[in-house]
Amino acid sequence: MKPFARKKTETAGVDITPLLDVVFQLLLFFILTSALVQPGIELDLPESDQTSEALEADLVISVDRDGRVFFNDRVVSIEKIETSLRSFAAQNSNGNVLVRVDGAASYRNFFTILDASRNAGVKNLHLAYEEK
Repeated sequence: MKPFARKKTETAGVDITPLLDVVFQLLLFFILTSALVQPGIELDLPESDQTSEALEADLVISVDRDGRVFFNDRVVSIEKIETSLRSFAAQNSNGNVLVRVDGAASYRNFFTILDASRNAGVKNLHLAYEEK
């Protein structure tokens, strides 16, 4: 007979290791997919029957329906577009510039961007559209 025998007590618990694995996988998924998303400016792009290849754009110029101009996510005044494009072209002589214009935007801003890119020496200018 054992005078002071200890009783083994088991504690009830839930192993949360698989839960943490799933949480970290979801976190990694959302971090990686958010890095691949185009700049978050909502535009209603014109539609076309043409198909296009994916383009790796070094600069995205967006014009929303109110006429505001964005360089990636930064607002730029329409008067300073050519200056900004000149500095971009000086740093990236063969950089790809993607122009995204809302379908309800004024043609005036669109042509201002086209003229400014030509004057600034941008060589690779691409227009964004949605496929039908």
